[in-house]
Amino acid sequence: MKIDTSNIEGSLKEIQRELGWTDEETLEALKWVTMPTVRPVVGVREFMESPHYMGTLKDDGTSIIYPKVMEELEIMNSGDYEEIVLTGGIGSAKTTCALYSTAYQLYLLSCYENPHDLFGLDPSSEIVFIFQSINAKAAKTVDYQRFRAMIEKSPYFRKYFPFNPELESELVFPKRVYVRPVSSLDTAAIGQNVFGGMLDEVNFMAVIQNSKSAIDGGTYDQATALYDSISKRRKSRFGYAGNMPGLLCLVSSKRYPGQFTDKKTEEANEQLRRTGKSSIYVYDKRTWEIKPDEYFMKERFNIFIGDESRKPRILTKGEEKKMSINDLPLVMEIPEDYRQDFNRDIMGSLRDIAGVSTLSLHPFIPDRESVVKCTRTDKTPFLRQTVDFVDTKLQIDSKQFYRPELDRFVHCDLALTGDSAGFAVGCVTGFTPMSRGAGHFEILPSIYIDALLEIKPPKGGEILIYKVREIVYAMKKLGLNVKWVSFDQFQSRDSMQLLKQAGYQVGYQSMDASTMPYDFLKNALYDGRISMPAHEKCKLELFALEKDTKKNRVDHPAYFSKDVSDALAGVVFGLTMRRESWAKHGVSLQHIPQSIVQAIAQKQQAKQVAVNA
Repeated sequence: MKIDTSNIEGSLKEIQRELGWTDEETLEALKWVTMPTVRPVVGVREFMESPHYMGTLKDDGTSIIYPKVMEELEIMNSGDYEEIVLTGGIGSAKTTCALYSTAYQLYLLSCYENPHDLFGLDPSSEIVFIFQSINAKAAKTVDYQRFRAMIEKSPYFRKYFPFNPELESELVFPKRVYVRPVSSLDTAAIGQNVFGGMLDEVNFMAVIQNSKSAIDGGTYDQATALYDSISKRRKSRFGYAGNMPGLLCLVSSKRYPGQFTDKKTEEANEQLRRTGKSSIYVYDKRTWEIKPDEYFMKERFNIFIGDESRKPRILTKGEEKKMSINDLPLVMEIPEDYRQDFNRDIMGSLRDIAGVSTLSLHPFIPDRESVVKCTRTDKTPFLRQTVDFVDTKLQIDSKQFYRPELDRFVHCDLALTGDSAGFAVGCVTGFTPMSRGAGHFEILPSIYIDALLEIKPPKGGEILIYKVREIVYAMKKLGLNVKWVSFDQFQSRDSMQLLKQAGYQVGYQSMDASTMPYDFLKNALYDGRISMPAHEKCKLELFALEKDTKKNRVDHPAYFSKDVSDALAGVVFGLTMRRESWAKHGVSLQHIPQSIVQAIAQKQQAKQVAVNA
């Protein structure tokens, strides 16, 4: 926060009116402004360039810090912000900005005669800047060591605010000010007066489902847990009247949409929409936006970065002029220097060089158009895409049933807390000969997906599993010929027994035991043999899927799920594997493709092994 010190009384009265401060809160602000300093305070540019401080100016008068980066540093350290989000492409000075900003905040603290009194802290307590990353080793060997070297070279810190050089594990300054690399646990900062620092690689931190570290046994988000732990300590120790001294730098390259830096960016934008200002500054740059022009070739090429249904591609010269005005924001101009990188690995280059979040680095279904082509836009029997059975309940419109007499297959990917459950129902409408080249054809099922559903746990509660059974009973009562039901979780044992007693053919079907169910789904999508209703979450899940070659399974990246897509794959796989489906439509068993015959045999063999065990 900035206060005009030349007219303190007038400035504080103006701020008091604007923020609605009480007299007590105004006195706190006045104490911050009038607290005696042991030496004059210089601005961030002088601190950076002067040989008395960080000495970034070279002998020829140019700085090792690019001019555009220096401008950004002045904004970051203007006093208007509490947090800095630093993201974008590699080589865009994210870490440099975080380290120098932390150094400047350390310098500001050193200028006060009694910083503990300034914040009402016990004089025997510590004021701490922390460095935290994916793990303790990364925090210490990368960011902390570079910061230590910067401070060690500074004449100002050597003369006026020196740290104890005999300690390697942390920097101990006068006035009980510390700089510490800490572990990656959210408990690492417990009991510490965290003034600021750096939280690095936040988009690459762990996101673990069904984690013991999560309070409800659901999903543990390491970045969010670390941030919350630090943020609460900063506010409790140093916050006053909604204001916060110091800076917390949140640093990471781009990874997936919805990642931690995306959430903080949205928070900053929401603050701007609500109040016209934000306490969070977002630095989102690429190398060509911060380096001088002479570093790059003059020629540029355009790339279409893609969207939820279209994959990215390099545009031909002048193609952008023919694109619709709605697609122009998805076109990015790239220096010719990087063309070879984008030709070789367009997804990785989008993330690393262009600083664009991508749904998956190596997508399991790279042809997104196939998903779009297989998606219907008409009404479905389920009038909601998402329910929790408490605040949102499911309504079924039987008028939307398509050929209800056909045998239906239901698959449910169950969950209890934290994660959602997925539910899908579909049928085989016929069989289609698919050309495989050289005059060879395969006869394969055409599959109609009636409905897709995400079942969320209610707030503070668990998914009501008996409600899943009620959906099956309700569809049957309304005239849909539900014959088979399968589940993919151990919690389903009770439901399986009850549904079996009610006359349904019930089984267990895992989507993670192998890639086979998703292989069947992808082939059906590419063949155009699926007709499925529009479901936003399912579409995003399909686009984000990645193949884990080490575990031989199809998985989702952090911040995503595959609950509804699992349910979809379960129905496609289940229907394709049912011999009754082939026989009922008059297809001779000898026409079943060999790949499916082998899959059926493998499944039966695995089932027999499980029974014998």
